[in-house]
Amino acid sequence: MATCTLLILIPDRQHTWSIVQIQEGEAILNIGEAENLTQEDIIKKVHALAPSILADHVNDTDRKLNDTCAHYVNPYDVKYNNIMWQVQKMPRETYHLFNAYFDNRTALTGEGSFVRILAIIDRQEPSNKSFCQLWFANKPEPTISNVSQTEYLWYKEWGNDKSPYQPYLFSCAVPASLGMVPESISLVANPCDNATNNLRVIDNRAPLGKKLIFAVCVKAMNFKHQPLVSVKLVEWIEMHKILGADKIFIYELQVHPNTTRVLDYYKAQGLVEVTKLALPGSAPNVPDLMALYMSERTFGIQCPLELIQYTDCLLKNMNLFEFIVAVDVDEVILPLKVDNWYDLIYKVAIPKHKKRTEGIASFVARNVHFMDDTDEYQDWTQGIPKYMHMLQNVHRNASHMEIGDSIKCFHNTDYVLALHNHYARHCLGNYCPDVDFDLEDAHLQHYCLGRKKSECQRKRGKDLVEDTSIWRFKDKLIPATQKVLRAVGIL
Repeated sequence: MATCTLLILIPDRQHTWSIVQIQEGEAILNIGEAENLTQEDIIKKVHALAPSILADHVNDTDRKLNDTCAHYVNPYDVKYNNIMWQVQKMPRETYHLFNAYFDNRTALTGEGSFVRILAIIDRQEPSNKSFCQLWFANKPEPTISNVSQTEYLWYKEWGNDKSPYQPYLFSCAVPASLGMVPESISLVANPCDNATNNLRVIDNRAPLGKKLIFAVCVKAMNFKHQPLVSVKLVEWIEMHKILGADKIFIYELQVHPNTTRVLDYYKAQGLVEVTKLALPGSAPNVPDLMALYMSERTFGIQCPLELIQYTDCLLKNMNLFEFIVAVDVDEVILPLKVDNWYDLIYKVAIPKHKKRTEGIASFVARNVHFMDDTDEYQDWTQGIPKYMHMLQNVHRNASHMEIGDSIKCFHNTDYVLALHNHYARHCLGNYCPDVDFDLEDAHLQHYCLGRKKSECQRKRGKDLVEDTSIWRFKDKLIPATQKVLRAVGIL
């Protein structure tokens, strides 16, 4: 009987292909084609998953301060934790380092440029003075710079002092005399230490210094078993697109396959960028257990980790966008007199508060909850698809929350250094001045997804009012949402 050959697409140790004989007429395996990745392809893939890893420096081994001191850390020798984190043991604590960023926003402080490092440490206060080893291209030895600024991203008054997940931002000055941006940085306890971390320095400066206007930052999505989130997410993204969001940055822990399809669609359009995330240290990254763990350890890890995400989003985009808008996927800052965010900021807020807007770090939207009650009352609005959650749920609390309570903001990237979920945590100046939108001009529409929280359990009557402000956008929002749902195969 005649034979034919089939290439098994798995190389052996000598990178040659194994060949097997199969009988004519037998089934042919439909296994697709192998990816013949070049080293450059691999480097790009690593960089897309974890931008802190210097995959292009695997052969870089001979750089050092001297034979025993401050050796360059080859990416093969970095001590990694859960892909996204690099580990450095200090004398009394352990650092899990996330990313490093070049910051040349010098106009406000006149202090020169810095490299900022985001990290989680396992005690509330660092116990030792620390140093940065700055590595520059084509320079064989590091430049040593001490950590001159240490910002705690949490508040001691909130407790959590026993948690092994304390979020920090460390800053090291870059000598102006060198006239260069460091390629990478290692954080150590003493200048001569041989590090186990080496973070690529992210330098995202816009070409010609021209910025886009609005970037939206969304904390880690953790919705593995919630397929309906995908539908709500499309409506939410399209609403923000209408309002003027130039790009949306989403962090992801685990999501339903429907949501992955939605995110992939928007990534292909260039509107959304997704950052995969993993929990640091010994926290469980096991699917399902992770969600349960975070729900029960909210202040222990979820909230501190969210500050890392928001500040990462800010520092990666501080030179690319004028404003960072940190909101959840059940929230939208809605202008009430104008139709987009640009007009809200530049034609309403700034002229109205002209005397107070110079040097303002944040423009603040007051929070009000919209009830998730159309299923309960069965009073769907005709002409609006039932799956349009924001357009269908138009009954909200009669009173807005107090000033400063669960607010969301437009953060000015010229001034803000670190972000909390609800406000600017640190600024380049000594404090973070803000301006509240008048309630007649804008507010934060915070949609209850379910009726579990106390603020989401109000019944129709004197405590609720009908607010159809968002219907101004329905003629654009409905067809835009339907188009995407069809494109991803949900509708």
